[in-house]
Amino acid sequence: MRIVWVLTGVLAVAAAGMAQQQDAKAFLKQVVQKYRNAKSLELSAEFTIEMSAGANQSKQVIEGTLVMQRPNLVVAKAQSGGMSLGEVYCDGKHIYLYQPAMKQYMKQPAPPNFEKANALQLGVFGALLSALEQDVDKLEPSVKVEFRGTQTVAGKQTRVIEISESRGNRNSTARLFIGVQDLLVYRIEQTEVTRPQQQGTGGQGGPTTPMTRKITVNLRYASFNKPIPASRFRFTPPKDAKELKPPQPAAPATPAPSGQRR
Repeated sequence: MRIVWVLTGVLAVAAAGMAQQQDAKAFLKQVVQKYRNAKSLELSAEFTIEMSAGANQSKQVIEGTLVMQRPNLVVAKAQSGGMSLGEVYCDGKHIYLYQPAMKQYMKQPAPPNFEKANALQLGVFGALLSALEQDVDKLEPSVKVEFRGTQTVAGKQTRVIEISESRGNRNSTARLFIGVQDLLVYRIEQTEVTRPQQQGTGGQGGPTTPMTRKITVNLRYASFNKPIPASRFRFTPPKDAKELKPPQPAAPATPAPSGQRR
């Protein structure tokens, strides 16, 4: 009889954990849908990137602003240590990649949107948008989504969602701090630990120090889903800026005539 009660308790705990994960996923889907449905946003962000492997440690802080109106109007600026990392302007017809420090810019046809691969043109902000608009239904079965209580961030009461996965020699955990009232993400904390795979026998033959990468993103919103004047996205090159020509795609190889070897 005692075994039956123990098994019943275990099953109840497992069922409660599964229900909590489903609730957390449903909540996360609401957040993702809010960002996907937003026609515009304007925010500032601070990215803190920390790397460590034993005694080797590094830290970089990137600050920037993003103004975006769908489908393809964008202004993105980033700097680190007082030095510009680049600016991106897209007025819907052309995209301009501007390097103020070098006084150079490149002009290309505008992409139809800044989703998937096109997001790479926005640097750290492209990675941020991809994270905020991830498809929750396509997460791997090994990924867990759970509530981790509440916390106040920048004066906002937030619910904490944790997304974790353990695969092979890598463990990753991401925590999203989401406003209770507005469903906006105010902070992201991502930690990834990679342990070197052992080679040889007897635990020898390779490094044993794990590598840890931690990224913290703090977000502040100037506006969300409100109209933004088209003039905000125009780029006027400075008079002393030089235009660079975009790299030309490689010409396809000319096939050899029939009967001849290359």
